[in-house]
Amino acid sequence: MSDLPNSKDYHTVTPYLIVPDVLRLLAFLIEAFGATERIRVPRSDGSIMHAEVAIGDSIVMMGEPTAKIGPMPASIFLRVKDADAAFHDAIQSGGIPVSEPADHPHAGERYGGVKDPCGNIWWPAMAMMTNEKTGISMG
Repeated sequence: MSDLPNSKDYHTVTPYLIVPDVLRLLAFLIEAFGATERIRVPRSDGSIMHAEVAIGDSIVMMGEPTAKIGPMPASIFLRVKDADAAFHDAIQSGGIPVSEPADHPHAGERYGGVKDPCGNIWWPAMAMMTNEKTGISMG
């Protein structure tokens, strides 16, 4: 975990999840998707004001709700090398299956959905491959 994040590490859009149990989400993301924790900033009451993980080349920010800002579940499309393996790892890490991995030719993607312990839905996805000779798409 680094001392301070570097602004050049962020992309144009960075998701910020507001969840009731950041520690539980951190553990899930580390186990399920190989996330690396970058920073954690607690509030004086022990709740987590801000935390960040890196997954691949992207950063996901998170914090716990306050009286003014309640929890907000999100849906995140996650590029992985193997959608089936990532889906399985997420389930083994405590995720709840939402949609089994399947080919989606309209998008040229193979993906499935998993709900994390805090209510966010993650869509591990990979590009579908096409057989050059037959033109048939394969996951």
